[in-house]
Amino acid sequence: MRWGAVIAAAGRGERFGRPKQFVEIAGLPMLGWSVRAFASMHEITDIVVATEPGLVPRTAELLAELAPGGRAIAIVGGGTRQESVRLGIAALGDRVEAVLVHDGARPLVRPQNVRAGMRDVRPGRGAVLATPVVDTIKVVERTSMRVEQTLDRTTLWAAQTPQFAMLADLRRAYETSEPATDDTALLERIGVEVIVVPSRHANFKVTIPEDVAPADMLLRERLERALPESDSVLIEVFGAPELVDTICKEIEKRGGRIDAIERDLPRGAVVRAYIEANRLRDFETSFSPLADGSATLTVHDVGGIA
Repeated sequence: MRWGAVIAAAGRGERFGRPKQFVEIAGLPMLGWSVRAFASMHEITDIVVATEPGLVPRTAELLAELAPGGRAIAIVGGGTRQESVRLGIAALGDRVEAVLVHDGARPLVRPQNVRAGMRDVRPGRGAVLATPVVDTIKVVERTSMRVEQTLDRTTLWAAQTPQFAMLADLRRAYETSEPATDDTALLERIGVEVIVVPSRHANFKVTIPEDVAPADMLLRERLERALPESDSVLIEVFGAPELVDTICKEIEKRGGRIDAIERDLPRGAVVRAYIEANRLRDFETSFSPLADGSATLTVHDVGGIA
């Protein structure tokens, strides 16, 4: 399935004190971390960044550096996040089938969490990265500040981004003019089921200047632990049993190592293998005509910066 990514980065940084898209964090503009994460994923064919009018040229330069090849474009966003996302999904090409929406102020997003969110998406079903709420939440009357209710935190999750859906579903959801705080709220209103996907790593939003230091620390630690580009990723190919030998030959032709083959599954067979990350696109190019729509390829990160 071909994915598009819409990054909402048109905020004026009112709580931060200034626009924050190009605040440097760990040697890269904050926006650049999300762009780099999505550009590293073969599933994502299109990236749209909705930003402030005055930042479009600078954003386009950043995209050309981090996502070369015409995969990414910068557009003028709207006056609200909701309008920016609406413009972003309208700008996605026709080849895109599914879409994820991400806040540009969340630089800690990691591809393995993104892939976890992608897995359950299908027509009529979306997903959202989230973390369980650890604090006790009080419902308070605004004027008197009197506590009206204490919520059961075991049922509460704090929504993050990305948020995921089929492109057709999200476009239909955005036909409404009703305001919403996030994208899955709009999906819920039109009857689309939304699945919560636990985020396994820090993915907080940089909202105030004090958030920069911890984000910088975490990203620098990640860079120190990063694996070189030649390290392997785990791939799983699911398809008809008669394709197994051909798939294995293609993997081995590119220096991959077959880890396991399961031929007796109810609906086909699966090949698991490790292949160098920098050979993945080459394999994917040969895989598409080879599979002819009858097999699927899934990629799993095994460590490092991904």
